[in-house]
Amino acid sequence: MSHHRQQGVALITAILIVAIATIAATAMVSSGNIAIHRSATLQDSEKGWWYAEGVEQWVMTILERDREANEVDSLDEPWAQPVDYLPVDEGVLRGRVVDLQGRFNVNNLGTSDTAAFERYRNHFERLFRFVEAGDNFQARAIAAGIRDWIDPDQDPTGFDGAEDNEYLGLEQPYRAANQPMASVSELLLVKGVTPEIYRALSPYVAALPIINSAINVNTAPEPVLLTLAEDAGPELQGFLEAREEQPAQDLASVQTLFPATSPPIDIQSRYFRLESEALIGSSRVGLYSLIFRPGPSGALLLGRSTDAD
Repeated sequence: MSHHRQQGVALITAILIVAIATIAATAMVSSGNIAIHRSATLQDSEKGWWYAEGVEQWVMTILERDREANEVDSLDEPWAQPVDYLPVDEGVLRGRVVDLQGRFNVNNLGTSDTAAFERYRNHFERLFRFVEAGDNFQARAIAAGIRDWIDPDQDPTGFDGAEDNEYLGLEQPYRAANQPMASVSELLLVKGVTPEIYRALSPYVAALPIINSAINVNTAPEPVLLTLAEDAGPELQGFLEAREEQPAQDLASVQTLFPATSPPIDIQSRYFRLESEALIGSSRVGLYSLIFRPGPSGALLLGRSTDAD
């Protein structure tokens, strides 16, 4: 091999070594940057969780003090005021408390009392039409499906009902729960409930861990309140407009707005949901907490989720 050729090979080898070294150095720097960002993100996420849990404890304390101060729950109270922007170290917090007893409890449709079921079904049908989820035939069929999803037997509720034999014939088979719903998202498993119907209903329904719960008329959203009665007359409309500043202070004062065939109503609540969000650095933590306030003092955390439903 000639001297010039040897020099050419040596030069190419040197260039190759430099290129490899450069690539390795770049990879190391990139890997180091990724590790730094990952570490920072994990740290921000951890901070976010601490902040979210702090908000949870804060809200439970507010609910405890609220019940000690009065026996009426309404939209003018401190717990009902949303926090849209609360600056904290390296981020911001947001949150609101929802009175779940202001919503229609889908588990009420699982009652074994026939007269009570009729009241709840009629309310559900009116709410269904009010929010334009569908027509009355769809509403009645879905109410029957919900009842069968919750009740412990395998007997369909009329022609529209659905038990295991209906769901086991699907392409992806499953069984009816035969117990109260733990989440309103279970509605998507009930015969006849489409994603469109679910989206229309979800802001106005809840899945409380009880059956035969009353609706708080001081906090119920407009569609839920106005559909409690067969015909929402001017007096009920007037109460809706005035209740934020003048909520009902005793049940007797609003009882006359609703006929005896309406579902039970109340002016107190025991079940609440905290929807909190912590934005720390580049991390976001969303926490949804189910809070139970059983009596004059104390509040209990029944469950939490990172999913809104």
